[in-house]
Amino acid sequence: MSSPGKLTIPLTCLRRGEGARRKSLLLPSSFLLLLALTACNPFAPALDDQPIGPASLGDRRTVKGFFEFFRNAYQIRDSTLYGQLLTRDFTFTYTNFADNTQQVWTRDVDVLTTYRLFRGIRSASLQWTQYLDADTARSDTAAVVERAFNLIINQDDENIYRGIGTARIELVRPDRASPWRMRRWFDRSDF
Repeated sequence: MSSPGKLTIPLTCLRRGEGARRKSLLLPSSFLLLLALTACNPFAPALDDQPIGPASLGDRRTVKGFFEFFRNAYQIRDSTLYGQLLTRDFTFTYTNFADNTQQVWTRDVDVLTTYRLFRGIRSASLQWTQYLDADTARSDTAAVVERAFNLIINQDDENIYRGIGTARIELVRPDRASPWRMRRWFDRSDF
């Protein structure tokens, strides 16, 4: 019996209500659990059918493959890939046109500058054009190559920078089966 002013609900009604609540919570919980177990994010973009593998970036055991790898590191703006091209004692030399002096960067400065460049731009297009000079016949472990290039840097819709130049690059490797790495880069561009 109920006391005046109090509403009494039969126990069976409460149990039915709890079951309905449990069922209503069970469906979303099951869905979330299923997503967690499959590690699937339904809002994530689809994966490429053909992911980029190291072989598709360029075979650095050849001089041609080294330059393909170099171009691809710039095109996809990956400073980690770019860093793989450099020896520990790498130097980058360029002319500072403001005071007409030669500037030399170490590997660390060059990689950090390249990282910041890649993070601050929308796209980069590097095209290696003709070989101006290539000395690869004297040794299997050292080469000097001078190539012309075109570089387009798209910072945003309003700021697009274009430059041409040449790069004289010294390549080294410990043996013929190893990939080429850049020890020195002498830049002669109009940037």
